[in-house]
Amino acid sequence: MFDFILSHFEDPIWPRTISTHITEGRQVLVYSKEEALARFKQANYLDCRINAYPDYTEWQGINRQAPNFIFIDLDRSNFKTENEVKAAYNQTIKNIKEFFGGNPTVLFTGNGVHILQPVQAIILEEEEIFSKFEKPSRFFLLFAERYLSNNKSDPAHNPSFKSCLIRIPGSYNSKCVERNNGIADSTAEIRIIQKWDGHRPKINPLLSKFYISIAGKKIAELNKLQETMNKKIRKYSTTSISINWIESLLHTPIADHRKFASYWILSRYLINIKRIKPDQAYAIMKDWSLRCNEIRSLSPSIREFDNKIRNDIKEAIKTGKASIGDKLLKNMNNELYRMVFSK
Repeated sequence: MFDFILSHFEDPIWPRTISTHITEGRQVLVYSKEEALARFKQANYLDCRINAYPDYTEWQGINRQAPNFIFIDLDRSNFKTENEVKAAYNQTIKNIKEFFGGNPTVLFTGNGVHILQPVQAIILEEEEIFSKFEKPSRFFLLFAERYLSNNKSDPAHNPSFKSCLIRIPGSYNSKCVERNNGIADSTAEIRIIQKWDGHRPKINPLLSKFYISIAGKKIAELNKLQETMNKKIRKYSTTSISINWIESLLHTPIADHRKFASYWILSRYLINIKRIKPDQAYAIMKDWSLRCNEIRSLSPSIREFDNKIRNDIKEAIKTGKASIGDKLLKNMNNELYRMVFSK
């Protein structure tokens, strides 16, 4: 049974962490199958688990592990009836098959089922489209579980490379044993309901949906940061204040990211923070743009950029939004951030 679980993992299999009833959920690093089995036996085969991912998944804070194992936990306590549990299980199996032709292992855990699907995956941090997001490979594991189960998976289950712990068939769930007055019978035994067919489907069909999800969350975070900034600025609604790094930008011509700076920073700063009149804001930004043009010609033309300045000022007046702060700038345009703060 243990060899069957190990067959789900890609090399290197060892070292890898396990946990048992004796460790009280704490993960212990083991270096071989024999060492793991010895610890399982020592725990009387109670709460025996092994991590689906190897111990070394990062190097100097950089992820080097592809999300190649999807773990879905359907806990009976989250459903009102057995029919609801069965419906969620059947739909999840159907989704896995329809999305990428998967045929996962299913374990009965005493309190529900665990669905285990090995997949072919890439390290998302190394892909340009995902590299701008924080820990995309780790968050793909959570997204895949929620998406493939139609959000029926256990909300308390948050799989990651460090916590993707798989129960071992033939071992026992201690909570079920306690519920049975200390008897380790079939209701407490981890059993295989369905065996994985050995095929590792590619995660590609899920990547576009994952991008939409993670990008949407990023936008929500940026909007929240913006609103926080706006609240801070409202305290100074009747007072003209200065922000040093934006003042520095106003006095520094730049060769790139001029349109971004005009819309997100300068127009909002002059109108909604400095509280100066629109014609004065235009004159200041016009002067800045001409100095930028001397460094590198404005695109598509000075005249078009002049129109953009006017439109950006109108938009700043209309929305009343403050300029983005330095943290938000770093998230939205790291290259401009480095240009501004490297001086």
